[in-house]
Amino acid sequence: MEENNGREFSVQAVIGGESQEVLVSTSETTDGVTFYNCRINGNEITQIRKDEQVWKQIWGDISDEDVKALGEAIEGSVLEE
Repeated sequence: MEENNGREFSVQAVIGGESQEVLVSTSETTDGVTFYNCRINGNEITQIRKDEQVWKQIWGDISDEDVKALGEAIEGSVLEE
């Protein structure tokens, strides 16, 4: 997914029990691993990445369930393109 570095798109995901629009921007670690910066209403809520087929939170304070829902929404958006 290196070609997606710096790309922005929005997804719908259930965060904190309610469906919300999340603005997602892609970035990469120094070793080339893609991760996703996620914002709601201009506020960064988390950074996540997929590691060994499991979505994991790098930074932030959302539940594991919300991380999974957000990751699945990101996957759906990326696969649509």
